[in-house]
Amino acid sequence: MALTVRLSPQTERVLDELVRRRRQTRSDVVREAIEQYTTSNATTSSENSALAAWVDVIGVVDSGTRPSGKTTGERFTELVSRKAHARRPR
Repeated sequence: MALTVRLSPQTERVLDELVRRRRQTRSDVVREAIEQYTTSNATTSSENSALAAWVDVIGVVDSGTRPSGKTTGERFTELVSRKAHARRPR
């Protein structure tokens, strides 16, 4: 099957350099690149690729220190109580 692809000048220079170094045709180099791309992407499932996309971000954000010994419910109750107390007229 024939395929036409438009390349940027920089990509074309890189492709031409690969063609010269490997002593292959442009078609051979592009065909091999597509085969490698599809092989590497076919082995990962959609779950793994989503994880791979976020792996460098996971764990980066620190929400601060959590008071030890208090559950989320206890902290929420305390927060609501403080806000209610602050709203009361004196």
